[in-house]
Amino acid sequence: MKASAKAGLEQFLTYRLHVLNKLAERGISERYQDKLDVTLPEARVIASVGSFGPFSIMDLARHANLDKSQASRAAEALIRQGLVQRQASVEDGRVVLVSLTAEGRALYKKVMPIARKWNVDLFDCLDDKEKVMLGEALDKVIESVLARQG
Repeated sequence: MKASAKAGLEQFLTYRLHVLNKLAERGISERYQDKLDVTLPEARVIASVGSFGPFSIMDLARHANLDKSQASRAAEALIRQGLVQRQASVEDGRVVLVSLTAEGRALYKKVMPIARKWNVDLFDCLDDKEKVMLGEALDKVIESVLARQG
């Protein structure tokens, strides 16, 4: 029997991705906390709304890769800090959207360079060819999973 067939949990893709995700989140979370005094969910809300918003809480959760309750709590904290505001949707008055205030836009301009730098740092151990290969491999796996789901 091949050694790979005997491989333990540490060789499963989902396990390895989970470990990498936790390590990466811990690193970026520390940077946001140290440099901007915001939590990772708050920074994700700022980054998502600043990049793509305004959003409903459901759409925000999807774009920020947070569950609905995390997105809601982070948005509420940012509203209290004057960084995010609520507004009724022009298309549907029943829908409440969150958008950045002027202070929120200023914070967005600080959040994004930290995120970009962390992303570069994460891939710094790879050469250019490996970075391209990893990106293509991840895209292929994501496409395959999406195709199976729908």
